[in-house]
Amino acid sequence: MHRLSYNANGLRNLTVERAVEEVAEAGYDGIELSLHPAHIDPFSFSDNEASVIRKALERTGIEACCLAAGADNLLSEERFEPSLVHPDAAGRARRVDLVKRSIRIADMLGIPLINFATGKRKPEVDPADARRWLVEGITEILDSTDSDVVLAMEPEPEFFLETNAAVAQLARELDSPRFALAQDLGHCRVVEEDYLASVERHLPITPVFQVEDIKGRTHYHEIPGDGDIDFVEFFRILRRGGYEGHVSVELYNHSDVYRHALRRSHEVLTAAAASAESSSED
Repeated sequence: MHRLSYNANGLRNLTVERAVEEVAEAGYDGIELSLHPAHIDPFSFSDNEASVIRKALERTGIEACCLAAGADNLLSEERFEPSLVHPDAAGRARRVDLVKRSIRIADMLGIPLINFATGKRKPEVDPADARRWLVEGITEILDSTDSDVVLAMEPEPEFFLETNAAVAQLARELDSPRFALAQDLGHCRVVEEDYLASVERHLPITPVFQVEDIKGRTHYHEIPGDGDIDFVEFFRILRRGGYEGHVSVELYNHSDVYRHALRRSHEVLTAAAASAESSSED
């Protein structure tokens, strides 16, 4: 049975401790923590800060299911840069270092997964070079630690790897139990011809989902219920596949109405999951 979570990047106007409390009070099972200067700064995160978060999780009884390491301005004012496929080797090394820092933070907090992405391929970069740099970077990250934290790569529209199939191919190439696919249901809707078929096809290598609603195929994160995604069928797929991981709502663009977004998302997704379960039993 899946568990419902909420990504703290949509709660960045709160302290991280209060974000945990708000997610618990809204009825969620977990929280997806996010690297962000307002919550977890990867360059200054301390044991004391980790202790505050761990105590908040223990007090509320919810789980930190994943650490999202893909905020757009962690390394520069240019969004998502430098990436793992950046033309400058020093830039790629900075991104590799950030993911390594993310692993250490995840270990400090007892988080089993890191969510990250490739970044965009700049026009001057040959696709073969980008592929080689990507494999080299992830291999270096995997080889640098004996941590059990799993690197879950999220396909992102307009990024170098933007489909589930592309990340699945990379997973086959890397052949590591510590590399997996982080599906984003809204992204699937934007880039996949049959988004629900792609969800089902790649479910076996997916330990975490991010979800939001989408209108048409425009990449803008809507509150569940405000777009066109068939959440009932989505939960039928999870049920058929025996999925037991987290489904994490990602509404980074609704932080100004966070309480409405929290509660409306929980209401819509819980109702959809119940409908999926009911129809499966008919």
